[in-house]
Amino acid sequence: MFDNIKEDLKRFSTHTGDSSLRIFLRGILSPGFQALATYRFFHWCHKKKIPTQPFRYVAERFIEITTGISIPAHCTIGKGLRIHHFGGIIFHPSARMGDYCTLYHQVTVGDRGGYGKAAKIGDRVLIGAGAKIIGEISIGNDCKIGANAVVDKDMPNKTTAYGNPAKYKLKGQ
Repeated sequence: MFDNIKEDLKRFSTHTGDSSLRIFLRGILSPGFQALATYRFFHWCHKKKIPTQPFRYVAERFIEITTGISIPAHCTIGKGLRIHHFGGIIFHPSARMGDYCTLYHQVTVGDRGGYGKAAKIGDRVLIGAGAKIIGEISIGNDCKIGANAVVDKDMPNKTTAYGNPAKYKLKGQ
């Protein structure tokens, strides 16, 4: 848990001259990091089978109300996630995300409207503002999903998705 949080905080370092204190403060004041740290704690408890209800429910709702971000403890999220902006980010409990991904506001990783599971997202994926990833699909490593794209089909590695419904462009095409 602490190694993941440390990697999440490192994503706030944008300049080589940033001090550790500056990165730490930038991180803990970020709504995305606050939601992610809450997720990391309750996910750790969930994996260790430490009962946390009803405290978890209250904490998750508080974070959801104050940050606009909902990340259930049952999700699986790799290290180094960066959530850039406040609000509108919703994860389905079955969502899986790799390492060093980046999300902008209004992103949904969900099921197909009440049935099925959510996507498995690879490493180093960038998901633009307003993008929706719908259903039990696979998003490969090093993919980019443009703003407001609606992705409901698998994406191979190094693919860019844009539009609604999403069109795909492989890197180098």
